[in-house]
Amino acid sequence: MKRHKFGRRGFTLVELVFVIAIILVLAGIFLPLALSKLQEADQARVSGDLQALAASLTTFFTDVRRFPACNSTDCDPLNDSSNDLSILVFKADTSDVATTDIPTTNATPACSQAWNAAANLVTANPDQNNAFNHLVVNNPNGDSTTDDTSVTTGDYKKFKGPYIGKVGKDPFGQFYVAHIGAIEKDGTVINTTGTGYGWLLSAGADAVFQTCPESTALAGDDRGFIFATQ
Repeated sequence: MKRHKFGRRGFTLVELVFVIAIILVLAGIFLPLALSKLQEADQARVSGDLQALAASLTTFFTDVRRFPACNSTDCDPLNDSSNDLSILVFKADTSDVATTDIPTTNATPACSQAWNAAANLVTANPDQNNAFNHLVVNNPNGDSTTDDTSVTTGDYKKFKGPYIGKVGKDPFGQFYVAHIGAIEKDGTVINTTGTGYGWLLSAGADAVFQTCPESTALAGDDRGFIFATQ
């Protein structure tokens, strides 16, 4: 029996160029589509997260009869003249809120005040600015008191939460922010124009807020909505 030896011929340069060209054409067609689908998935997740945050605030209000704007013993917006808590950041633990936890604010056009201004945080107990303490563990003062018996009005004893299962970052690695002072009756707004717009916001892929506290519409790639107007 004779064995025939068949020679092996490699790809020619023309064939390689042809194959690479086909791959590049297919990549040019499908890569933008894949990126678009990823962006749609991110936006869908942001929308779902924000709706969950809004639902948690609504359920909290149903039980406690006010939104989580407790600051020290100032937890009675129906009777007190002012509630000092101006902003809530939705973190996933009980830690303090720092200005670095809040996305920066676009300088142009200038907002009346940046979302991450130090003045928006409670100086002595910045964990009061953490929504986790209000919605999950019923510790609005950040004083490790269950059911918060230190709150003089006692309304936080009506807490039936937790009101949200997981509070975390948006798909772009930033925390969600609520202008709680503009949501709560007689709350402290963080803009100087006098009107409070109770935004629930994600800063979007660029991690910068283009929407100002006084804005009446979203700007840039921010995602969110006005949950309530003071």
